[in-house]
Amino acid sequence: MDFVTMADNSYHRLLDEYRKCGNFGVVFRNVLEDVAAKMDFNWVRSCVAFGTGSGEREIDLARCLLSNLRSFQAVEIDPESVKALRIAFQDNQLPGVETSVEETSLESWSGVDNPVDAVLFVNMLAHVCSTDRKALFQKLLTTYLSPPGIVIIVDYTRSVPSGLLMLSERLGILTDGYEEMEREMQDVGFRVVLTHDFRTRLILASPSDDIVKFFWMLSGYKSSEQQVRTAIDDVFSQPNMNICMRKLAIFTK
Repeated sequence: MDFVTMADNSYHRLLDEYRKCGNFGVVFRNVLEDVAAKMDFNWVRSCVAFGTGSGEREIDLARCLLSNLRSFQAVEIDPESVKALRIAFQDNQLPGVETSVEETSLESWSGVDNPVDAVLFVNMLAHVCSTDRKALFQKLLTTYLSPPGIVIIVDYTRSVPSGLLMLSERLGILTDGYEEMEREMQDVGFRVVLTHDFRTRLILASPSDDIVKFFWMLSGYKSSEQQVRTAIDDVFSQPNMNICMRKLAIFTK
């Protein structure tokens, strides 16, 4: 394996560079406004968000959809991302909300003392194996979610071929799409109350060193850095591979 310094290999820094290659943030905020016009979540007082990274997407969601939120718990395993999220909370990005961050993985999460009104999964469930997802969904249904509670999932859909999904498969990265998550949620007893499809762009042709390192990290360093660069070039040099179809879905019991 090629030598990589800890600074070069910072997940938080590389994720930030990756996000600069797409327009997800802008499109996602527009989607949230569309959803807010269709559904009222003023009754939601508490939520847990998993795999938040530094929390920009989840904070956007809370601001737009959960206007009466009083308690926000984040679950994130990356130490640098946890630090950045705590700084965001200290900067009062969720005014009037009691916030906390638990530095752990979804698989190791110990749960909540009292059921919450909302659970958020923004672009993270594809990185969790099906067995662990199903176990958590069951716990949400029976223990962690209040009776009227909602689960919000945002993730990739396989409805349109995507360069990102093709690259993930080529590099051996977990690639389950929204379709598998919806089926698993329904299998344990949840029902869908709203879905919203949206299209984002991701420009990765001629990737920078940081983008190569990011996917090298996600792949578990199973290939060489040059093999990862070649894979990115091969996939994203094909027509229309920069389009990513995603879905926002809201579930309840």
